[in-house]
Amino acid sequence: MSRKLKNKPLPYFALVGFLILTFITGGGSRADIQSLVILRPAAIIMCALALLTLKLEHIKAYRYLFVIATIIFLLVGSHLVPLPPSIWRALPSGELVSKVYELAGIGEVWRPLSMVPSTTLNAFYSLFVPLAVLLLGSQISAEESFSLLPFILIFGLLSAFVGLLQIMGAPDGSLYFYRITNNGSAVGLFSNRNHQAILLAMLFPMLAVYASAGGRRELNKTKFRNGIMISAGAVLIPLLLVTGSRAGLVLGTFGLMAAFLFYSKSVSNRSEIRKVGKWRIFGIVVGFGTLSLGAITALMSRGEALQRLFATDQTEDLRFKIWPIIVETSWKYFPTGSGIGSFVEVYQIDEPYNLLARSYVNHAHNDWLEVFMTAGLPGLLILLFCIVAFAIATYRAFVASKKDSSSIQYMRLGAIMVFMLALGSIGDYPLRTPSLSCLFVIASIWMIKRDESGKKRVDADKGLV
Repeated sequence: MSRKLKNKPLPYFALVGFLILTFITGGGSRADIQSLVILRPAAIIMCALALLTLKLEHIKAYRYLFVIATIIFLLVGSHLVPLPPSIWRALPSGELVSKVYELAGIGEVWRPLSMVPSTTLNAFYSLFVPLAVLLLGSQISAEESFSLLPFILIFGLLSAFVGLLQIMGAPDGSLYFYRITNNGSAVGLFSNRNHQAILLAMLFPMLAVYASAGGRRELNKTKFRNGIMISAGAVLIPLLLVTGSRAGLVLGTFGLMAAFLFYSKSVSNRSEIRKVGKWRIFGIVVGFGTLSLGAITALMSRGEALQRLFATDQTEDLRFKIWPIIVETSWKYFPTGSGIGSFVEVYQIDEPYNLLARSYVNHAHNDWLEVFMTAGLPGLLILLFCIVAFAIATYRAFVASKKDSSSIQYMRLGAIMVFMLALGSIGDYPLRTPSLSCLFVIASIWMIKRDESGKKRVDADKGLV
């Protein structure tokens, strides 16, 4: 074990181990996934262990994140608190529930706000996975949090490699790890192709920051990281084409632009430009080669995302038809909402006959709308608070700060990743997947984290470390 690893605190190793477990077992959002039997108890244990070492200074450093986490837990928990009949009957859902109870012969009972308490309870348990990452991640230093990037890149590229093997094999092959999935698409370690595409899109700016972190005095390391960035980027673009995700193409384009911004910012003087110039030229050549490979992939009818993007029956996409219905249903249960996690059952109450099919609508495929429907006004206020906090942190990362350091790069990377996940939530539900929810927390920590490496170096010179 190297000296760097020996100096890492216990929360760091616990966090890395938990992230590994999450990426292996947390690629789906369904409540009946068997791997959750392992992941969720492990998350609760990690939360308990993290609380033993959590200090007030950790909470103060990430007070916005802890406030948001506390409010979310209180909101979901409040939907499970039994209420007397005089209160729940006065709720927007009270009339419907009363009729059901009357027909079923159920008398005066206490019941919670949620119309489907079992799914709300599942949503409550799901929160412990990202909470464990927050409790552990808040206890490590800035440099230690930055060192998580290679681990995330490894799992992202592993998911990409699995996706490549999936499209080369049978659509119902053993490399699809979830019973309900997008067979025939490159879903990787996920069950949903959109979630795989969002991860691949976020890898572009992550690779750019990783390649830029070699340092001015470490030219060999910089060349090595540039080689990884170029090689990985050459593979990721065609893989985005075969995921079959239209949102992934849009986010992938955004991710590529963000990667160029990050990598350009890392070159700050002429000598560095000369050092990296050859890699830039090589990158341009590889870029054209990658575009050619993507065109070939599309011509070979494997570019499913392009086919779906320019399909003539795009207007038949179900999600655009259900969104107006969801908005109407949201106002029906406003301001309390129908209950966190209750979307499936509550939507079926108002689902029009012309949209009935053999399959059911599992989510709104727009998490912003689903929060409006299930959480009501409190959910909207939480979203507003998150948007304001994100805007402040992004301003500090991109505008207010003048210092050129690795900390600023990671703050900006975190802001970009959070923004990409927010965009992805317009057409899907990425944050309901455990692995992506944990990645969201890591990105939020990066967005807030300040650079501590300079202080550590000074202390080391003084013999204090």
